[in-house]
Amino acid sequence: MSADDNLKSRFFGVYLLCSHSLEKRYQGKCYIGFTVNPNRRIKQHNRGKDFGGAKKTSNKGPWKMVMIVHGFPNNISALQFEWAWQQPSLSSRLKVYPELKRKLPKETYFQYNFRILSRMLNTGPWNRLPLIVQWLEEDYECEFDILHSPPKHMQIRNGKIALEQKQRKKHQETQPRAVWAPECHLCMQPIHDVERSRIGCLNNLCKLTCHIICLANHMLSCDTKERGHYIPISGDCPLCETNLLWIDLLQRKRKMQGIQVEEEDDDDEDDEDDSDVEIISGDEVENLEDYVSSF
Repeated sequence: MSADDNLKSRFFGVYLLCSHSLEKRYQGKCYIGFTVNPNRRIKQHNRGKDFGGAKKTSNKGPWKMVMIVHGFPNNISALQFEWAWQQPSLSSRLKVYPELKRKLPKETYFQYNFRILSRMLNTGPWNRLPLIVQWLEEDYECEFDILHSPPKHMQIRNGKIALEQKQRKKHQETQPRAVWAPECHLCMQPIHDVERSRIGCLNNLCKLTCHIICLANHMLSCDTKERGHYIPISGDCPLCETNLLWIDLLQRKRKMQGIQVEEEDDDDEDDEDDSDVEIISGDEVENLEDYVSSF
């Protein structure tokens, strides 16, 4: 497992299933769902609804989990993505693209869902998330259209998902101790609530100490394209100039604090709610510091 994977303490994924049923009416059909454990989830789908699978997939397989999108900051963000991918004609973010409303005559269900995904990855707010598109079945792996390639900060991977095993706090791997300054290097003011407000650099040799808001504003101000946003995608450390992904900074912060995140139940049962679920905007946030650190 890579160093980046070691920093990840939570997994939220939205996956695409394809049916390999012997019955022609089910062959090639697709299903989109959310999971915190893809290896367990595909087994549930193939065993049926009595064993945790979804009603829509029960007795219509066998199913293959061909790809999964992960790297979401929390389960709410992933569930919003799942809902929009399932129902592009109802999503306020996607219904502006009439070409996504229905499958083309000669298009397979997989090709149609892949086309929707390609558009989603280039549409706000998802185009700002540090998402990872992971191919799980080599037979389905294909290139993105050059006009709808994922943003450069997103990763394309292939192979099985290796989830980090949950451990009790006393058995967790010891994290390197950071050397903190008493005040923020950017605003030069004291950092009072260190657990909530303090953040540093990924470079263990760097002594950067900042308010989380100050570092976010610094990264946003250094790139004219980022101005007007509340949460940066990436930026350079103001001390050592190491390029930093915002999500990696937050994951390291949580890891150093020893935050234990309980495994959440899979929640991809059929949803009859016709209302769209939108990601909150900065204007609606009561506490900007909590919003910036939520990703």
